[in-house]
Amino acid sequence: MSDEKKNKVLGKLNEIKSNIESFISDVNVNDLKTSFNSMMKDASTDFNRLVEKDLQNVKKKFKREKADFEKKAKKFLEEHKKELNGLQGQFDKLMKKIKKSQEEAPRAEAKAPTTKKKPAKKATTKATTKATTKKATTKKTT
Repeated sequence: MSDEKKNKVLGKLNEIKSNIESFISDVNVNDLKTSFNSMMKDASTDFNRLVEKDLQNVKKKFKREKADFEKKAKKFLEEHKKELNGLQGQFDKLMKKIKKSQEEAPRAEAKAPTTKKKPAKKATTKATTKATTKKATTKKTT
């Protein structure tokens, strides 16, 4: 029985071998290469088309966000510009009031009679410096 099994297995292997050889002889390798290359080209064009589509979507999204951001920035600037103009107006009013009060103050002083006291003379003191002299000391020799 083991010989029968061996023969059956060898027969099956030979049959498979002949099927493979006949398949290989029927199919041309160059045809496989060209069909594979055409599939790769189609896949790359499809991929590029998808990437381009996604890229266009991203560009549109960035344009929308840019427009929204510019609108918000303009609105922000306009609001703060109004606020700054209001503050500038208040500052100008205060400056005018200060200038008027400073101009009116000397006029009021000039109009009012004033009695000036003579300033008291200060006693001048001379600064005295002591002249210091060193006395020469002699060394003793032994």
